[in-house]
Amino acid sequence: MPLESDSLRSCVSSGAVHFQHADKLCMHESRCSWHQWYPVISFLICGHLHADYNRLSGLLGLPSCSSTQWGRMVKRLEEHVTHLAEWSCGQVRREIADRGDADQWMASFDGFYLTRGHYSNNSSATLHDYLTGKIAYFCHRTKRGPGHNWSGTSGGAEADMFDELLGKAKGDGMVVKEIVTDKDTSINSIFCRHYPEGIVTYCANHCAKTLHKDLEKIKRNTCEVILHLSEP
Repeated sequence: MPLESDSLRSCVSSGAVHFQHADKLCMHESRCSWHQWYPVISFLICGHLHADYNRLSGLLGLPSCSSTQWGRMVKRLEEHVTHLAEWSCGQVRREIADRGDADQWMASFDGFYLTRGHYSNNSSATLHDYLTGKIAYFCHRTKRGPGHNWSGTSGGAEADMFDELLGKAKGDGMVVKEIVTDKDTSINSIFCRHYPEGIVTYCANHCAKTLHKDLEKIKRNTCEVILHLSEP
């Protein structure tokens, strides 16, 4: 019996990482039994790499799959996970519409990388419903492998993904009245292009990280005040 997206949806809805037909996803790897694939899928769904899975399996004395088998599982799961993510985001957008916030939506945005830094080959971005924290839109950029869709820098990828996500929201009739994001100037200009009347709010955590540097800049900047006094 093949794995269906409906069964994946029921797993996520219940909050459990449990796949009834995980053994059917093993690409007929006869050397690995079903109880080995449950941990594999669990690690993949949570965003971990094979190195993390392999290290923890070794510490716990559990049988583990090879990196080759791991790669096969990733390819097999990709279609189902993407379908599940789209379904989940659709549910969130319906929730926003049902509460009447679609025309005055407050959202938050952030981009993140598989490897932190400006030379990461893989990056993703999400647009969240600020009220609930749930993901309403997502997208991905990769420089390598099948489906590669980006050739610029990681910083440029974040701005490009933000532009795409706002385009999707606008296409769905969503009006973002306020966006909570980091202190990236390119993000601000992109948002103002899509929603000129919208409000950009800086994330408190990002502001706190740069507060000391910002104060130092203010201290270094000298100013001169010239007073012109005249007789009454």
